[in-house]
Amino acid sequence: SRGLADAEDAVLIWCETGTPDLAFAKQFADAIHAKFPGKLLAYNCSPSFNWKKNLDDATIAKFQRELGAMGYKFQFITLAGFHALNYGMFDLAYGYARNNMTAFVELQQKEFAAADRGFTAVKHQREVGTGYFDAVTTTIEANASTAALKGSTEDEQFFDKKHG
Repeated sequence: SRGLADAEDAVLIWCETGTPDLAFAKQFADAIHAKFPGKLLAYNCSPSFNWKKNLDDATIAKFQRELGAMGYKFQFITLAGFHALNYGMFDLAYGYARNNMTAFVELQQKEFAAADRGFTAVKHQREVGTGYFDAVTTTIEANASTAALKGSTEDEQFFDKKHG
C-alpha cells in the first residue's frame, strides 16, 4: 500500500522483501502497474538473503530476467562490493598465512588473466590516476623528478604488450 501511496509522485518505486520472492515481486508490480502503467520499479537483490536456502539453482539463474519482465528496471545488490572485498581479502590473508607469497602471485595471475575480459586494476598506479598527475607535473616542470609512473617498476613490468 505504501508503494501505491507514493507511486504518483515517485519516479521509481522500490520493492523490498524479507526473502527473494518472485511471487510477491509480481504481486507488487501488478498492483503498481494496474494504477500506474509503466512505472519504473526497483528490487533489492539483498545480500542479507540466504539465496540457496530460499531458491533452487534454476530459479536463482532466472531471477533477474523474471524481475525484468515484471518491470523491475533497477535491480541491485546493496552490499555486493562489501562482500566481494571482504571475502577477497580474507581469502588472500588465509592463503598468505599458509602459502606465503605464492598466495599473492596466484591472485596476480588471476588479475593478468582477467585483463582479456576488461579488468584494468592490475595497473594500480594508472588506475588511481598517476599518469594524469605525472602529465600535469611535467607540463609545469618538464624534467620533474617527482613523476611517479615513468620509469617505475609498474611502468617497466606492467605496461608491456602482454599486459597492456
